[in-house]
Amino acid sequence: MKYLKDPTVEQAFPEYLQTTAKFSDALVYFYHPQTPIVICGVHQNVFAEVNMAYLQAHGIDLVRRGSGGGAVYVDPGNLTYVFIDTEPTVQHPHFRKYAQPVVKALQSLGVNAESDSRNDLTVDGRKFSGMSASKIGHRVSYGGTLMIDVDIEAASSVLKPSRAKLRAKGVQSVHSRVTNLREHFDDAHRTVSIDQVQQTILTQVFQTTDLAQVPTYRLTEKDWQAIVSLAHTKYGSKTWIFGAGNQHQYYRDGYFNGIGTVGIGFSIQDNHVVDSKIYGDFLQPNSNLHAITERLDGTEFNLSALTEAFARADLTTSIGPIPSKRLAEIMLDRLHDEQF
Repeated sequence: MKYLKDPTVEQAFPEYLQTTAKFSDALVYFYHPQTPIVICGVHQNVFAEVNMAYLQAHGIDLVRRGSGGGAVYVDPGNLTYVFIDTEPTVQHPHFRKYAQPVVKALQSLGVNAESDSRNDLTVDGRKFSGMSASKIGHRVSYGGTLMIDVDIEAASSVLKPSRAKLRAKGVQSVHSRVTNLREHFDDAHRTVSIDQVQQTILTQVFQTTDLAQVPTYRLTEKDWQAIVSLAHTKYGSKTWIFGAGNQHQYYRDGYFNGIGTVGIGFSIQDNHVVDSKIYGDFLQPNSNLHAITERLDGTEFNLSALTEAFARADLTTSIGPIPSKRLAEIMLDRLHDEQF
């Protein structure tokens, strides 16, 4: 498909399906990238998460999706799965609900697959898929990447998770905590193709062995033109991909179990915080980070004032149940500096 040669088109897909009235049913679709791509989460600082020199030297595309979670490297050895559904009252992502058919499908291929307490799918303690979620109105999207034959060396070189996250995971690098599924398929399925993995997942989702009976919608040329327009005007813009207002004096972050990495970029003027911005790979679908930085900007740069500012912001709804004082301590501690 000619349109999918543009990596920004895939990032526009969930938003189009979530906001277009005719797509009101529960949907599932797959994406198989044609070239290497780094996809950052909606709240991440790309300069802190990505080795830009490696990315540019190896001709890897950089895009940003509309959902939370962390940066991922995908290439032709990856299979991406996305569920679109209606969840009017969702406050926290229901990852396990949508991970279940993927896990069961992989188990049928001999993989000892599990879903963890947050958003990762693992085998023998090593990650092969990370999921993300977004919410627009009452429509949600849940997506994840399956590492089947991905170039792990390239992934390890181009991604640079924060030191706080690696310490929390007890690992030294991306390479040491991820794995390709290929080595975990049983002997009968060792040479299974990516298309066959996709078909196996579909049989689990729809509980049928006859995929010809699965209701299928084929996008029209009008659909494609709308998706391409959204891709180019929003997801392909430099402001969307690289972010705006990220020229900070300081960037400090910390890792919170069950929530993820939270980073704060900020400058100091006359001992007061200015131009603050919240970053991270947290997964809340209803984040209002601007409301937090509004409280933070103008605050005196000391523990008491920062703690009070965070306490007055709704951290739980926007990020997760993190202690206000702990976030203030991270801002004040030079040991949490990240260099990029």
